Amino acid sequence: MNQFDSDGLWMKSRLFMNRALDGAGRDFEERAFWACCALELLGKAALARVSPLLVANPMDDGNSLLVASGVRESAEAQSVQAKAVWMRCERAFKPFKAGEAKKLSNGRNAYIHSAAIGFDAIPESAWWPSFWAQAVILLQHLGRSVEDYIGRAAADTAQRHLQTKRDNLKRQLEARLESARTRLAQHDSGTLSAKESAEWATFALPSYLHSTPIECPACAGDALIGGDEKTDVRVESQAMSPDESWQEPVVVISIATNALVCPRCHLEIHEDDLLVEAGVDLSFDTEGDVDDLGWDLEYNNE
Repeated sequence: MNQFDSDGLWMKSRLFMNRALDGAGRDFEERAFWACCALELLGKAALARVSPLLVANPMDDGNSLLVASGVRESAEAQSVQAKAVWMRCERAFKPFKAGEAKKLSNGRNAYIHSAAIGFDAIPESAWWPSFWAQAVILLQHLGRSVEDYIGRAAADTAQRHLQTKRDNLKRQLEARLESARTRLAQHDSGTLSAKESAEWATFALPSYLHSTPIECPACAGDALIGGDEKTDVRVESQAMSPDESWQEPVVVISIATNALVCPRCHLEIHEDDLLVEAGVDLSFDTEGDVDDLGWDLEYNNE
């Protein structure tokens, strides 16, 4: 079997996850260690399902890339490090968060590379909800369920952790929205402190290459969602020129949502999970032009 095979990585991730869920004789730190290893393999399995090249180390003179592509077999092929897995998963599998995965794997690194406990930065009650919030995204992109991953009995516990995460997100969002409403009411009534008034006056909208209006979830005013990264470019239709002598493509580009910002109540939401909780899509469409297609419209027939 190719060591970058998605199914093989999936099975090994399941093996490590079984060790993480085996509470007999294992303390939280050891179980969290195996869970982190399982999450990295799960990310590699999801990436390899798109292309095995996404998990092969590109820095060994092409050896690992050749193995990943099936051109050659080698026991010396290497996969990319965890930080590369997290970043690629964030770009490919929204709303996966590289930062959240890194917080989890930092504990693993400290656990095996130092005298530190490693998993004492996040309480166990918060660690598992964070873990499953990231894992379930990768499972969805693998076309798998939590039950497929850990079995029906253990899946109930995982679902409770996921519900805890959703409840926490709901509370965070409500607190963010209520804070924005309160600041707006204080501004309108003139009861902001001098410091708060100065901060209000210096508020500025972020500068994004693309943006689109949206109703603010806090004050129902005209907010904006914006972003810079193109995730898709396509031709929706063809429009005739005024003299009907030629057709011009109508180009639509999809943009990854970076944030929601409201110029009225100064609400700002940058976190993907809170954007989703607020009902905001993590991408939006806007009008592009022919240059976005990357077509070479000039050519030389000589």
